[in-house]
Amino acid sequence: MKRVFEALVVVATAFTTVLGAGAAHATASPNGSISVSPSTISPGGTVHISGSVSIQGCPQSDNATIADSSALFPPDGFGPTATRDSSGDFALDYVVPTSTPAGTYTVGLRCGGGNVGVGASLTVTPVPAGGPAAGAGGAAGHSLSFWTLFGAGCLVLAGLVLALRRRVSGRKS
Repeated sequence: MKRVFEALVVVATAFTTVLGAGAAHATASPNGSISVSPSTISPGGTVHISGSVSIQGCPQSDNATIADSSALFPPDGFGPTATRDSSGDFALDYVVPTSTPAGTYTVGLRCGGGNVGVGASLTVTPVPAGGPAAGAGGAAGHSLSFWTLFGAGCLVLAGLVLALRRRVSGRKS
């Protein structure tokens, strides 16, 4: 019974992880829609932003402008613009600046100089500091003096053994 419970916990965790890493969709609006994928990303990562703006509310010749705050879209909070097809759909990839602080942002949409009134959540996760604590690796930040001395001692010992062997074999001849 314990193994069945553990298996269910693993399956539930995997299911939740898959759902949590998917695209973040905005609530439907007659004016348009926007989604981001993945919905959780680290600074420096690329996010795919797609959606649609009604051609009745904003002429197809006008670009869609992605917007939020100056932290996500420096320097003024207005992000990239995307051309729209004949039905108002657009898509683009955006690299989240490495200077973006961790937090949850609501990526919005503008067209024709006004807000479309839709948004999608994008969570920026903090970048881990330093390397993983993985033994005596250089990025782990551990001192290598013990291992350096140990290795040097082994080399000295091996040299002494070889020197003594030659001296002993030289006496037998």
